[in-house]
Amino acid sequence: MEENKKILLPSKRFKKADTEELDLRLNLETTESLMRIGDKDIILDIDKLYDKERNESKKYKIFGKIKMVFRNMYSGNTDYTYLKDRLYLVGNGTTTDHTGFLPYDEFALLRKDVVREYNEPQTGTTLTGYTQAPFKLVGPTGHTIVTPITAPYQNWNVYLSYVYGNDSGYTMTYTLSGATKTEGTNIVRFKAGDGIPFRVSYSGGTMYELTSPVEHGMKAGEYITLSGTTLTGTTTGRTFYINTIGNEFHNSQNYVINILKNQLKSGTTFTNVMVGKRVLDRNNINGSTSKYYVHKHKTLTDANSYILDKVGFETPIWEDEKKLIFENFSGENDVLVERNRMESVLFDFKEPFILTGLTNNLGYTPTEVYVTTIYKNGQGYFNYPPKVGHKFNFHDSWIDEHFSGTTSSNTETKIPTGTTFTSRSGISGFTPGNVITIGTTGLTGAFVEYNSIELKERIISESYHKFTAPITRFNHNQDNSDPNGPLYSGATANNPIGLYYQPFHRVKLRQLSPYLESAATNDIYNLPENVTFDTNEKVWRWRDLYDHGYIDVDGNGTRFPFTNGTHYVRTDINLYLRNERQYNNKPLGLTPPNFDC
Repeated sequence: MEENKKILLPSKRFKKADTEELDLRLNLETTESLMRIGDKDIILDIDKLYDKERNESKKYKIFGKIKMVFRNMYSGNTDYTYLKDRLYLVGNGTTTDHTGFLPYDEFALLRKDVVREYNEPQTGTTLTGYTQAPFKLVGPTGHTIVTPITAPYQNWNVYLSYVYGNDSGYTMTYTLSGATKTEGTNIVRFKAGDGIPFRVSYSGGTMYELTSPVEHGMKAGEYITLSGTTLTGTTTGRTFYINTIGNEFHNSQNYVINILKNQLKSGTTFTNVMVGKRVLDRNNINGSTSKYYVHKHKTLTDANSYILDKVGFETPIWEDEKKLIFENFSGENDVLVERNRMESVLFDFKEPFILTGLTNNLGYTPTEVYVTTIYKNGQGYFNYPPKVGHKFNFHDSWIDEHFSGTTSSNTETKIPTGTTFTSRSGISGFTPGNVITIGTTGLTGAFVEYNSIELKERIISESYHKFTAPITRFNHNQDNSDPNGPLYSGATANNPIGLYYQPFHRVKLRQLSPYLESAATNDIYNLPENVTFDTNEKVWRWRDLYDHGYIDVDGNGTRFPFTNGTHYVRTDINLYLRNERQYNNKPLGLTPPNFDC
């Protein structure tokens, strides 16, 4: 059997790479010298040696900047005197109303309310009988003692992690609008592996309109397999052709798909909410249906593996919010309180990360790691551990049932709680978080779609951590108990309003080509480690791993500074800490009331 062979230019190592010059240039000037027996003549190409060392190196130094993006929006009150004295009051302290905002230091990356030691000078006329006076403390000591050394680690911890596995059985909840929540009507519980939730509407025309709260990633001409249908006499007919996407609203093509009603067999109806999977080929449903799951992370560092420090010479665009209170609750005059402070800090992992011996959830060496920011709750003012949700669990005017109660499906149980302590002023019941150790597994990450034909993951929604304040500690009507306050449907003492943030931030280490490669070969030893075998077409498929320093025409690739055998990877992170009630969760794309889902 004759094989088809093709000679590729050197530049064609990667698909669509630029053509290299193949001309051989001859230098007319020559230098000749006699060689002794045993000598070797070596021509050293510095550029090639640099590229070789660069691509063989597995060491990565991870560093960068974290910018806190936060506006403190919850005003309330507390019976804890120490905290009450430090609230940023709504008023100016001239009345008995001490409603205010939590001080910014309770959210800060770098706390400023630190305690320092000093030695008080002593006077005397003789040295006889002199004893050294004990050191005195300067700074707030009524709750806990935070020193300049512990200040960067009191509220937040920063780790490195990677995706080692996935969970298609992870339980999710999707809540529709409406004051009365009913299971199966406007509350739907499903597994991550079931697909993406869609709200079904039918205006009496020829189409069913399916609206997703997240980008569905589907195209007209593809197919969707739906669960949640009511069928009579048969269990077939669940896969439907996608006739069109979008409607008359801006950006709706990312959220809306349309299915002709005549595709449904007689007796088949849709429920209010369906869960759907993307299908590329109806003749190969098993092989072309996307898989859905959540990432599972494993930590690569501990809480002592990084340094956090101030950024010099940076002026943020927001201004700090401070004011002098005439008199606080304890009667102290001219107290400076702070509601917001714009923060930028540098983070630097002390030791380089070595990319060896790891396997990601797809079975090959990871091409990315994650800078993982975890709110530690060192002061113990909030409920802990945090709860975990995804994009469709946060709404503009009501609270999702996903966060109700404390279950393994809505709580990040892999983050340990610390020992409950009593404050230095004698108040008990504060439970902080604890540090995470190296090798901790099972942290819940993004909601993901993966298609084995395309060999590519698509992030449907990043994961979010949500934390709340106990009503007994700081009451800002998080249970929606104030009839005169802003209503937030569904909030209860068992399901309060809180704050949330994204814990996992990607750091790209290597780049896989966006182009699929395929070959029908038995030489499996020379195939890359991300190769898979297509049993339908009987071919191997993979994506090339780009060399460091190569950037394709679409901007894909990596070009990190490389010196002393180490890649220096800088990552700048915007850490958005959002108020669940006030934050507008969907400012772009679908907005209520037309797409209130």
